[in-house]
Amino acid sequence: METATAHRKLIDIKTSVFEELTLQAQDRGISLKRYIENLLEETCLSRKSAYSPGISRLIGSARPKGIDLSSIEDDRLQYLLSK
Repeated sequence: METATAHRKLIDIKTSVFEELTLQAQDRGISLKRYIENLLEETCLSRKSAYSPGISRLIGSARPKGIDLSSIEDDRLQYLLSK
């Protein structure tokens, strides 16, 4: 059975930021604590996914066979498919 570990940390948040986060959490109908946790997790996951081998394999499997990458005009797509 896998146990998720958590670390508790006291942080200081500027009043204006705290108030904005509170409003955003209320708009989503969740607690401020959960909203901040979600934001932090999403930020970490999005950063990791850029380097994830699993994501790289998925991009590689989407690469069109027999097409010269230089013929693709979208530089970002060309870069992704070259991995």
